[in-house]
Amino acid sequence: MNGQTGRSRWWYGLRGFAFVLLGGGLGAFTYGALTHRPGAMPWGGMFFGAVVCGVLGAAFPPRRRRPR
Repeated sequence: MNGQTGRSRWWYGLRGFAFVLLGGGLGAFTYGALTHRPGAMPWGGMFFGAVVCGVLGAAFPPRRRRPR
């Protein structure tokens, strides 16, 4: 558990993975709906990006801000 923010590192990794995967999927759906080319999205690259974002989110969790 990360002592600064109160949440564990895996939570931030999972959150980053989900945001990239869901955001990319929504973007691919929108792109396919607007251009009428449903097979145009490279899903492997989007999954790889989601994994990288999840690993970076777990490795470097956000820090708590100091009050001014």
